[in-house]
Amino acid sequence: MPSRTLNAVLSAVFFVALSSLGFDAYAHSTSTAYLEVDASAPSAPTLQWRIALRDLDALLDIDTNGDGQLIWGEVADRAADVMTLAASRISITSGATACTLRLNSPRYVRLADAGYAHVEGTADCGADGALTLDYRLLEGVDPSHRVLVSVRGASQPRIAAPGATVALQGADSATDAPSGFSGFLWSGIEHIAGGFDHLLFLLTLLLPSVVQRRAGHWMAQTDIRRALTAVIWIVTAFTLAHSLTLALASFGIIRIPARVIEPLIALTILATALNNVWPVVTRRLAAVAFGFGLIHGIGFAEVLAPLSLPRGELALALLGFNLGVEIGQISIVAAAFMVLAAVRRWSRYPRWVLGLGSAVIAHIATLWFIERVFDVSILGF
Repeated sequence: MPSRTLNAVLSAVFFVALSSLGFDAYAHSTSTAYLEVDASAPSAPTLQWRIALRDLDALLDIDTNGDGQLIWGEVADRAADVMTLAASRISITSGATACTLRLNSPRYVRLADAGYAHVEGTADCGADGALTLDYRLLEGVDPSHRVLVSVRGASQPRIAAPGATVALQGADSATDAPSGFSGFLWSGIEHIAGGFDHLLFLLTLLLPSVVQRRAGHWMAQTDIRRALTAVIWIVTAFTLAHSLTLALASFGIIRIPARVIEPLIALTILATALNNVWPVVTRRLAAVAFGFGLIHGIGFAEVLAPLSLPRGELALALLGFNLGVEIGQISIVAAAFMVLAAVRRWSRYPRWVLGLGSAVIAHIATLWFIERVFDVSILGF
């Protein structure tokens, strides 16, 4: 078999294999719930719990007609199941005594342009005692799920993973969920680690960073320091841009619906990948990263935007979250750059790594765009 034909066959097989792996249509969207607790009356604390409809559907299969579109009527029909789920995954104890949850029927609310079920209730604890929350929603199902627990009188929300224990009164204990700056710092790291579309965008920009365009051909970059400098500029520009719009969106200064931002994020990935295949912009990629980073920043704001915090406390949460995003981002970019730099002299790098890699990314981004625009499931998640 001729070498060119063999390469074409292998490329097709590799392309189909990678594109069939599947990614969530809202790949960067983490699963976040919000729980507000008023423990000023320790014998009868009240709570307000908001859970994304998509998470309820994952647990209860609420989309009964299987059309891929969840309407509130379908949720309302399963109100009893929603309350049973809440009572089984959220427990409050007073000392060593378990409190009895009394919950009201869920109602629909919209947070950061996403649908949520809002459940209110009271915990009958019988007697005063040290209150502790045990949270187990999506335990064993989605390890990325987090709940932001706001306790009346506390300075900052606490961020808990499934299976976490949160002290609702007094000082933090060893098993307590992180709060304030450190809690949002870790949340930012976890958010970017699961933000496949943000990371895919950065990877797409990194692919040509270790090669250079000469006479219409890609050649290995001989000056690795120059390549590293270019990467630093790209990451810095992306950081500045998404930090700006993350702050503006978190403080409610700008608000663009997720149904607009999500497809735009997919388009930024698609455009960057196609530029790698058919180079139009080969210089000033940092400017591209900045421009597209403005769009990505609004996508990051989905975690903080629904919080009702005073501006000072929100600023601290924003600082911690954004720093966490940068720590995670820099760690992943550094690892990717070292791998790309190590293989940049491979004669097949332009075809197999840059060309094929960009083609696969463009394919995934196209499917993401279709899913997000038409609210359909193509990739199987």
